[in-house]
Amino acid sequence: MIMLGVLSVTFLVLALLAVPIAIALGVSALIIIAIWGMPGFILAQKMVNGIDSFPLLAVPFFILAASVMNSGGITTRVVDLFSSALGRIRGSSGIVNVGTNVFLAGISGSSVADASASGALIIPEMRKEGYSGGFAAALTAGAAVIGPIIPPSIPLVIYGVIAQVSITKLFVGAYVPGLLIASALIAYVILYAKKHDLPARGRKPWGVIGKQFKGSAWALSMPLLLIVGAKGGLFTVTELGAVLVLYAIFVGWVIHREFKWSQFPGMLTDAGLQTANIMLVVAVSSFIAYLVVVHGIPRDIQNLLHGADLSPWEFLLIVNVVFLVAGMFLDSTPATIILVPIFLPAATSFGIDPTHFGLVIVLNLMVGLIHPPLGLNLLITQSIAKVPMREVLWASLPIVGIVLCVLLVITFVPQTVLWLPHVMGMK
Repeated sequence: MIMLGVLSVTFLVLALLAVPIAIALGVSALIIIAIWGMPGFILAQKMVNGIDSFPLLAVPFFILAASVMNSGGITTRVVDLFSSALGRIRGSSGIVNVGTNVFLAGISGSSVADASASGALIIPEMRKEGYSGGFAAALTAGAAVIGPIIPPSIPLVIYGVIAQVSITKLFVGAYVPGLLIASALIAYVILYAKKHDLPARGRKPWGVIGKQFKGSAWALSMPLLLIVGAKGGLFTVTELGAVLVLYAIFVGWVIHREFKWSQFPGMLTDAGLQTANIMLVVAVSSFIAYLVVVHGIPRDIQNLLHGADLSPWEFLLIVNVVFLVAGMFLDSTPATIILVPIFLPAATSFGIDPTHFGLVIVLNLMVGLIHPPLGLNLLITQSIAKVPMREVLWASLPIVGIVLCVLLVITFVPQTVLWLPHVMGMK
């Protein structure tokens, strides 16, 4: 426990000094090595072992697929289709915002990427329709939380690797929670539009909608690749990433004729840099997780929780609080790698399904993206909307409340996560 205290204090001090997460974790690890006199080669060994995982190869593919999709005109076509079809609904651009983020969630697996892509396209349209800049930014940030829930999902891949559970089952189990968040946000948008008497732009003629649907059909079918592949056993999660990249290139280059090969080297470079950043965090966090296990902290936590005679529901409440707080200060990757080895053994001893536990953890950590002090989604959308942060924060309160309500539902109703995998015959 002393080791954990030293580690936590060192990391928090460095984080408050705006030191990058990977470096802050690395320096904290080196201090622990120096204090406890551990051989230095263990750090390098555990860092290499932490990223020596075949499923993690899916991460760069998901990132690259999102880049190809945006450059190939896929995102723009989907937004245009949603806007035309929903134009008769009051304040329809808010619903288009949520719908677009649901679509993007089926491609990128990254909340921050979805907030950037959807925000640039839809926030200006929402403002033209009469939404305040703060509300448009807050809604976009909240809707982008769906990105790492509906598969493919980078956080779920990392959890699956750490917990050694089926990533495909995690992906399938995530659909219902993701759609619950989307449905709740759409209901909130409809009430908001009605309360503020926002106008309806009018639906485009059926001929126009049909033409747009025909142009978007290839794009809309992309998320189906996961369901078909998972059910038919056609490819693994890693192979899914490669298939998404090839499919996005095919649609953007052959179908839409907007993808340019001259841009591809830049996309590869960006995907490589983003992947390197994620993998560095994974590598250093893996060493921290090793220290946690070696010092018996998971066993101590498990004994402490059982000694307190908690019920499984009380344990899940504690987990929610811990991971909500962690999400306020940590990115989802280090939080997952460090904390899952601590709490997963206890969750298993309480009879909690690892798939259910994983979705609860990931959604907890995503909440940190839409409230301070981390709030990366809010920072991105606020910069796009060009409004004071206080307006975005005030508008985000109901949205944070909606996501927390869905979190409570999936926490205490496990079948919201486990039903679909069971229907698809996954054990």
